[in-house]
Amino acid sequence: MDFGPQTSALPAYNMRVAGTNSQDDPKHRRHAVYASETTGLLLIAFLLLVLTLLRYWHDIHWSLH
Repeated sequence: MDFGPQTSALPAYNMRVAGTNSQDDPKHRRHAVYASETTGLLLIAFLLLVLTLLRYWHDIHWSLH
């Protein structure tokens, strides 16, 4: 079996792949990751706040008499 370069079979194969990449795609993916990370952190912080309020609801002095 010969697995050498076969440029005559599909000459435009790599050109199509290289032509679809743009400069905005990596930035868009990076911002999407940051947005999902921020969303996850906010969700965890909100759940911690809710659990803390549920646990210590009766011990919190809501008014100073």
